[in-house]
Amino acid sequence: MRLRRAAVGVGIAAAAVCGMSVPAHAADWKAYARYTSKSKCIDAGQQYVREGFNAYKCTSDLSYPPWILWLK
Repeated sequence: MRLRRAAVGVGIAAAAVCGMSVPAHAADWKAYARYTSKSKCIDAGQQYVREGFNAYKCTSDLSYPPWILWLK
């Protein structure tokens, strides 16, 4: 009985630690900011990658400002 409780406790603790090991910003692409030029968007994306994000991309649409910075 004690052994089973200990095994269940260790299993729950291990599952909790594994669930917390992935940072929130690494899950999927998220729109972060809008820029008036592609070069400003690229500069900001490169800075965020240096600060720890995995990747960035800049896309454009018809609204203003047209360049959207996406971070992963």
